[in-house]
Amino acid sequence: MFLPATRPAPAALLVVIAAALALTPLRAHAQTDDLPTVTRTYALEHARIVQAPGRVIERGTVVLRNGLITAVGADVAIPFDAERIAADSMVVYAGFIDGLSHAGIPKPKEDPNRKRPDDPGNPPDDYAGIQPQRDARAMLEPGDKSVKELRKAGFGAAHTVPHGRMLPGSGAVVLLSGDDPGAMVLRGDASLFAQFEAAPGVYPATPMGMMAKMRRLYREAERRRMIERMYEENPTGLERPPHDAVHEAFFPVLEGRKPVFFFVESALEAYRALRLQKDLGFPLALGGLEQSFDLIDALKDARAPLFFTLGLPKAPKKKAEAKKDSVEAEMAAQYDPSIRTATYRDLEAERRNLEARQRMSREKYLKNAAMLHEAGLRFGFSTMDVKPADVHKNLRLMIEHGLPEDAALAALTTDAADLLGLSAMLGSVDEGKIANLVVTTKPYFDKDAKIKYVFVDGVKYEYEVKEKKKAKAGGEAANPVGVWSYVISTPMGAFDGTLTLEGAPDDLRGTLTSSRNPGATELRNLTFDGNELSFTFEIPDGPGTLTFTVVITGDEMEGSVNVPGMGEAPVTGTRESGPDRL
Repeated sequence: MFLPATRPAPAALLVVIAAALALTPLRAHAQTDDLPTVTRTYALEHARIVQAPGRVIERGTVVLRNGLITAVGADVAIPFDAERIAADSMVVYAGFIDGLSHAGIPKPKEDPNRKRPDDPGNPPDDYAGIQPQRDARAMLEPGDKSVKELRKAGFGAAHTVPHGRMLPGSGAVVLLSGDDPGAMVLRGDASLFAQFEAAPGVYPATPMGMMAKMRRLYREAERRRMIERMYEENPTGLERPPHDAVHEAFFPVLEGRKPVFFFVESALEAYRALRLQKDLGFPLALGGLEQSFDLIDALKDARAPLFFTLGLPKAPKKKAEAKKDSVEAEMAAQYDPSIRTATYRDLEAERRNLEARQRMSREKYLKNAAMLHEAGLRFGFSTMDVKPADVHKNLRLMIEHGLPEDAALAALTTDAADLLGLSAMLGSVDEGKIANLVVTTKPYFDKDAKIKYVFVDGVKYEYEVKEKKKAKAGGEAANPVGVWSYVISTPMGAFDGTLTLEGAPDDLRGTLTSSRNPGATELRNLTFDGNELSFTFEIPDGPGTLTFTVVITGDEMEGSVNVPGMGEAPVTGTRESGPDRL
């Protein structure tokens, strides 16, 4: 390992930091995943127990034994061999359920040198992404980072599906715990996964082509199933039907034993999936639904299980200066649909108009879940293409824009379990159900709530809860705005640079530079709460998203930078200029 002679850009610098973290073990990331199990019996004592939305025991105990919930109540007997956990100030919920994701299934790398078929109008099925015979159970890797990340976000179970294009394969419901892929599976062959994801340069390369291909596959599967049944009833004199894995994968769908799970991102994709279902008659479930605000009536008519995305569009770089209760009025006042740029002098006016339009559009997405609820539609949640670390923040945004807390909790637990046919096993804190629990320091939807424990199949996972440093009594609230010098300490030495924060504490934007290169890189997910500053930074072709979390006291900051799967390194900083030093 060596440092290049040329000066790396900020992204390259952080790739080096990530490599440094990989060389030497640092602080564990607040989890006891690798500790041996001493007992499989636990008693969470004196906790507030939210058994299900609207069903609460204000002070009670939950007993778990051998992977099951064996007792819940205000006064229950605690087994002699139980590990007793004092949960006086904590809240217990049923473990969250992810209705559609790739949990535990690593994304395969594309082969850039793969030979293109000689006949692109009739390519091999696997090249075209037609692989319904594949099974998620055969692809599970318990050690995949997606399992730990989802579990840390409170999820104990997930409906997971293979990666791929149009028809990637069959999904399975898995528990997010254990080292044995087979033991993770709660329900196999749970769905046939489909999406409007075409293979480039070959048929079917367009949405209309994919719809035509789906119809052809389905009708041919019907024909083959009919021939097989005839042969099963009386094979005498009949040629044995040939085996065809692609079409046979449709047989459980034809028989109504499993649904086609369509992941749709746009309203148009959703309408296409609904049209296919109407034409062919298969049982349908929909996931994604980013533009469901344009689909309410169609979704009500379809009566299909829905799994709404937990992803939300990012906020524009510059927000409106109005207070929350007047944002909509301000946006309406700012936006002019007829504005056009006549000369370069009009560019600023058009930019402001575009920002107003972006904010108006984002508001629709933020209210999306509330609109589904108001229309009487039940739904679960999907983390497909969503970072688990964003789940809590995004749920709070949905609640701030009209989704009731009980509806959000139901979508995470009871409704998700019901829509997946798992209510007898999961979704509520009741005796006899699988011991999947989330234990939080405060009510989950509180902005300061942290997850302390997650139990999956009765296995305990504990997370460190960092206490925020409080401002000194009588002192002014911390203000992060300014130019800061920072130092990241790694096993390879110190890395320093400049952090620039602009705006106001509740509306921050910023950039990061390194002393090795003056180029600035934009920060993402900037939040400042009390005196804790947090932001993320994407590393191109690196290990993922770096997360900086520091506590500001006056003109000093101290905290850490986390690299996914590698650990943490300490960060310190000093304000060089800003409100207090200008």
